[in-house]
Amino acid sequence: MANPRGTWTLFKRETQRFLKVYMQTILAPVVNNLLYFAVFGFSMHKAIPDIQGITYLQFMVPGLVIMGLVNNAYQNPSSSIILMKYQGIIGDLLSIPLKTYEIFIAFISSALLRSFIVGLVTFITALFFVSFPYTSVPLILISAFLVSLFFSFLGLFVGIWAKEFDNQMFIQTFLIMPLTFLGGVFYPVSSLPGVIGTIAKFDPIVHMINLLRYGFTGIQEISISLSMTVLVTITVAMGIISYFTLRSGWKLKN
Repeated sequence: MANPRGTWTLFKRETQRFLKVYMQTILAPVVNNLLYFAVFGFSMHKAIPDIQGITYLQFMVPGLVIMGLVNNAYQNPSSSIILMKYQGIIGDLLSIPLKTYEIFIAFISSALLRSFIVGLVTFITALFFVSFPYTSVPLILISAFLVSLFFSFLGLFVGIWAKEFDNQMFIQTFLIMPLTFLGGVFYPVSSLPGVIGTIAKFDPIVHMINLLRYGFTGIQEISISLSMTVLVTITVAMGIISYFTLRSGWKLKN
């Protein structure tokens, strides 16, 4: 790395940016997920029969962890770059003595950290209410890392592409949120009827939740090897796209 101190400085800047408003960036999404946990879990779990030998609460928690990872990995780089555009300092990002891959590493690393913090706090809080058999801890860690990495890449790309925060929220509201809710957070994907069930299997978040849920509980609705192949493929593809978009200076140099 040509300028490790500069990369570390940019990483610290991005990290301090979300830590300074931790009530909004860390506590708020955790409380949000816990509300889902309370409303759907405690109000419905007694009325819903066990799913493949596990309780509804055990079934639901991996999906809530995924929601925390997804939203925060996406929001960190996208909101940061758009804010820099608003402040008129985006040119500084291109003029600092850092190579493209060093800027890329700093933004993505900070997004991963925020994502991990929210996901971990959500999981730890859930442990007060439910326990897990833990089929594969390595798979849990690998899956969580790849999910966070994919949405960090996506957030970086959206931040570069977007002209304003409305564009960022449009992607989150009309793409990420529907895919998340159709991804089987609160129900087995196999329970969806006909065409809807078939379409849902093309939702990448279905594969993400499938991997994490299998790691926690041993339940799988889709082949684990297929889900891992899908996740690795889309993560690598999104990483390449976001890196070369940053490198080109598209919508940044102007």
